Amino acid sequence: MSKKSKILCVILAVIFIAAIVSTAIRGLKVNISYAEGTTIVFNLGKQYETKDIKNIAKEVWNDNAILVQKVEVYNESVAVKVPNFSEEQLNNFISKINEKYELELTNTDITILYNANEQLRDIIKPYVIPLIISTALIVVYYSIRFKGIKEILELLLTLIGVEGIIYSIYALFMLPIDIITMPIVMLAYAGVVIYVTLKKETKKNRKNQENSKKEKVEKENKE
Repeated sequence: MSKKSKILCVILAVIFIAAIVSTAIRGLKVNISYAEGTTIVFNLGKQYETKDIKNIAKEVWNDNAILVQKVEVYNESVAVKVPNFSEEQLNNFISKINEKYELELTNTDITILYNANEQLRDIIKPYVIPLIISTALIVVYYSIRFKGIKEILELLLTLIGVEGIIYSIYALFMLPIDIITMPIVMLAYAGVVIYVTLKKETKKNRKNQENSKKEKVEKENKE
């Protein structure tokens, strides 16, 4: 291993340790879709734009972590998920909704749902089996194609390094884990496999060409 590679490994190790410590102390942040919170459901009786509802909610809660979704087939009901709320905030929100849409909603027209924090394992679970199967197939391919444990270990270490970097970014910068997080991880996984495999194939082909030329020269010399 070159000096440059050793320095890079040390830097990555420090980053990974910092990410693990950060996770132990602060945990990982999840998007409002997965986070613990309260969902306020009500019917407007008319069509609306989710951005308008979200703007009103942001005024009341002064928070960007708000999720607004349309419900029912006619899109006249709305579900607003917020991290937490007080009676004052709820009354203020209803008042602003009534003013915006010329309604007379009261607390009795509102349904309050309490949402538990979704476990990260539940977010990751759908991707575990495909990841295991694809990794097993890749290892089998490498065993047949390159016939060496070194190539397999190099690929696995590169995969661990790249996925570790993604994890560290989310952990250290407290980026919210959301619906696109696991697809990003899978794309990074596929990208690493393709890059490393193409690199090894190129190296193997070049070596085969050099060996062929060498054998040809030796054959010509013998003749």
